[in-house]
This record gives sequence, structure tokens and C-alpha cells, in this order.
Amino acid sequence: MKTLFLILFSISTSFADTSLLLIGGGKRPAEAMAKFAELSTQGQTRILIIPWASESIEGAQNIKTELAAFTSAPIEIAPYAPDSVSLSVLIASINKSSGIFFTGGDQNKLMDVLLSLNLTEIFRNKYVKGTAFGGTSAGTAFMTETMITGQGDLTVLNGSQIQRTRGLGLLPPHIIVDQHFIVRSRFNRLAGVVLTTGLLGIGIDEGTSLLIHNNKTAKVIGPTQVLLFRPLNSKKLSLEVMENNEGFDISSR
Repeated sequence: MKTLFLILFSISTSFADTSLLLIGGGKRPAEAMAKFAELSTQGQTRILIIPWASESIEGAQNIKTELAAFTSAPIEIAPYAPDSVSLSVLIASINKSSGIFFTGGDQNKLMDVLLSLNLTEIFRNKYVKGTAFGGTSAGTAFMTETMITGQGDLTVLNGSQIQRTRGLGLLPPHIIVDQHFIVRSRFNRLAGVVLTTGLLGIGIDEGTSLLIHNNKTAKVIGPTQVLLFRPLNSKKLSLEVMENNEGFDISSR
């Protein structure tokens, strides 16, 4: 009986549902924020906002206000200077959270903080165990294993000219994401990377989001578009334009 219990426990904890909300920056869709609040308050009821990508706390405060319109659960902002508190206190705060949301700013700065504090595995473990994760702008860009840094030559269609580095890696490794996509004319950047690397490219425009379930299915939430670049070979790719409420499979290229 003890052996059976351990097997069942292992199965139940290994296959937790995962939810990841990726916002392209700009105005955050109210329906997307409402969905994140809902997903974050199943089980434990506490949302933690991580402001470390930004030079200002204002963005985190605005996100807190928006989420508070959809839930009565406690919403906290992590210390703006994470090295100002003990690491054990910070980790305890992360572990108590049922929803974690990353602000915009600089994805490189955000990853530097996570790596310096050895927090990447803690966040990954929270995700696979069912904690809802969300991000906007830089907080979206860094969710992939291969992260676009923002540096590079955007005047050419050449992925080797686009700087990439390690991201948090919540999404499957065959996916790369770009944000502010249409507004900031980032077609060359993402298309070049897809052609060079063979990764599945997802470009999320401002004002729109992508809700990913179990790292398999994705649904657009918001009034603008999400562009999907599927690699065919080193010189050819397919392009799909996805709009509000449309869904697609991301389990493979």
C-alpha cells in the first residue's frame, strides 16, 4: 500500500497543469489580467509581482492595481532591490505565491538578478508544479530558453546578427518569443532568428497576450495580433497571423 501511495503521489505531482500568460507590452488587456488573477487564485491565494527588470517601481504598482480589480487575494511586490533582504526571506515569499508576474523593462537585467541569486531553478520548479506565471514586455521575452537580448542589427534579415542568450526557460526549448512586435517593426529580427536557428518564433504585439496551457496549446487574448513563424528550412518559413480568441499548437515546430 505504501508503494502504491508513493507512485500515485508521484503521478499527481508530476503532471500539474501549467499556465503562462505572455503580454506583448503596452496596454495590458483587461480580459488577460482577469484570467491571470483567476488562474493565480486556485489553491493558494497570493500573487507576487517581480519588478527587477525595471528602473522604476511604478510599473509593478500599476500591475498590482490592475490585478486587484479582479481578485481580493493578497497581491505583493517583491523587494525592488532583492539584495536588500535575506535570500531565505525572498525564497519563502516566492514559494508562498500561487501566481508570479514579471514586469517590463530590460530582460537582460532581469536574468542577471535571477542568475546572481540562483533563483532560476526555484521559479522553474514553481511553474512545473502549477503556479501561474505571467509577464509583460521584458517579462515576456525572458520566458524562453533562448532569449533575444535586444541587441543586434535589425536592418538585415540575418539571425546571426541578433544577439541571444539564456532565458528563464519556462517555455519548451524549440520556442523563441519577441514582444512589442508589430508596433516596433521587429519582423526582421524574429524572422532572421527563426531562419538561422530553426526555432518556432512567436511575435506578440503590444496590447495583446498569449495564454499558454501545459506548454502545448496557446490562445490569443487581446485586440491586436500574434504572429507565428514556423521554420521550413534555412531560406523558407511559414507565417500565420493569429487574432483574439484564436488558438494554435506549440508542442512542436
